[in-house]
Amino acid sequence: MIVLFAAILGVPSARAADRSGIPLKNWGGFSVFRDAVYDDLERLAAAGLADRAVLNTKPLSRTEAARIVARAIETIRRDDAGVYNSRRDLEAVLDRLMNEFRAELTSLGVKVAGPEAPTPGFFSAIPVDRAQIRAGFASRDLSFVNSQGLRFQRGANGGLSFESRAQVGDFLTFYLQPEAHGNEEFGAARLASGYAKLTLYSVELLVGRDSLWWGPGLHGSLIMSNNAPPLDQVRIGSAEPFLLPWIGEWVGPTKILGFIAELEQRRDHPRAKLAGLRGTIAPFSFLELGASYVNMFDGTDRPRLSLGDYPRVIFDPQAADQADPANQRFRNNALLALDADLRFRNVNRYFLPSRDLRLYGEFGWDDTCCESNYVPLKDTISGLIGVHLLGLFELDGLDARFEYAESSKLSFTHNQFYRGYWTRGEVISHVIGTDGTAFNSRITNRVSNDLMVGVGMHRLVIGNTTNPVSSTQEHRWGGSIDVSYRFGGVYSLFAQYQLTRTTNRNFVAGDDGFDNLVLLELTRSFR
Repeated sequence: MIVLFAAILGVPSARAADRSGIPLKNWGGFSVFRDAVYDDLERLAAAGLADRAVLNTKPLSRTEAARIVARAIETIRRDDAGVYNSRRDLEAVLDRLMNEFRAELTSLGVKVAGPEAPTPGFFSAIPVDRAQIRAGFASRDLSFVNSQGLRFQRGANGGLSFESRAQVGDFLTFYLQPEAHGNEEFGAARLASGYAKLTLYSVELLVGRDSLWWGPGLHGSLIMSNNAPPLDQVRIGSAEPFLLPWIGEWVGPTKILGFIAELEQRRDHPRAKLAGLRGTIAPFSFLELGASYVNMFDGTDRPRLSLGDYPRVIFDPQAADQADPANQRFRNNALLALDADLRFRNVNRYFLPSRDLRLYGEFGWDDTCCESNYVPLKDTISGLIGVHLLGLFELDGLDARFEYAESSKLSFTHNQFYRGYWTRGEVISHVIGTDGTAFNSRITNRVSNDLMVGVGMHRLVIGNTTNPVSSTQEHRWGGSIDVSYRFGGVYSLFAQYQLTRTTNRNFVAGDDGFDNLVLLELTRSFR
């Protein structure tokens, strides 16, 4: 019984732990587009074990995730009515998460089965946390979806990366992930992600390069995703969800953050700025709500803003009256979105084909239209809906996910930032761009803790965000199969094959054909 499994677990306290972020990168397989920890946290939340959890403002810190696991452990320990007695499938999920966050749970005062991890001291450092070697073959040049701007050239490709992290007390965090990548013609190295984070009184300030994902989707988001390379940014917000004064018990745990980033030199307006705000609440254990806002503005070309103009251009999109040359410096491209995530447990009792169920969606709009900046007109709106079936046909480890997204003919475009909502060659939000659609499905079978098989299908219609919008769209139809295997206690192998039929590649009419991709990633953990 899962209650017996949790009987030896203790009650969490409030001591410090590691505040580095859980990467939005596939480290070690058992997921796509992000660390597999996020998938397991979604499983806990859908089963009702995580209470009112805030999961859709990513990345989460290791401390945040550990507290969610600690709440799940406490929920099971207090399960006097035996609600979870029949949920043997959750034992494996909890076991994986406890192994991942053993040090953080120990720091929080949670006792877990197995050897106890040493409590982190005032200073802790992991010079190499995980290291990864990548090899692959592509039949044509291609850009990976939701993979931090990763590109393969035609032929053989390879790369390597590792991550390091360090923590000073409960207030100073360092993270570093360099990466080298090459093919038959060239090689390059970059800092894929790296930052320093200061945390004081539950407020964190991050300076560095990092990815953001806002929303409940797996295959895309209408505001922020990891489709483009990580942003160079300054970010400030709540270190963990908190309760607002007076109304906190009603609206639930709340998380608020804001950032400002500087984009690249080689673009329509060099070194343009991107600012964003995000708020999330969880009023019930089965509901999480979010609101997002971003604004692209300024640039090093003239006319330029002064620092004192920033509040106006960010919070008053209509300041850029394009009919008045005196206001051209206030040029801005604003986008907004609302999202909701519904989580239902034990839906099999209603004759649905899964144990737990998530229904989620996003509604977004681009304010760059006509004479209205505040009313979402038809030509500016976009949307995303998803269905997540966990424990499909009541089989342990079998999950299915289906998503549909659609954007309008003005989504992600702008007449002054004429390349649209874009950085380093990739759309910052959903890969479909302007006037696009996407249907994605993924079925996974977690055969054991050490083996998972995944199968995906996709049909994408991708539009160019450059203004004026081209009538030529890129169409992709295909599928993929992947296998994740853990062996030797510290090694994980992720192998994937993709086959896609593409028409109008890179928006060039008549450039059609089949695209093949083979990808292998071997990850070594040094914990």
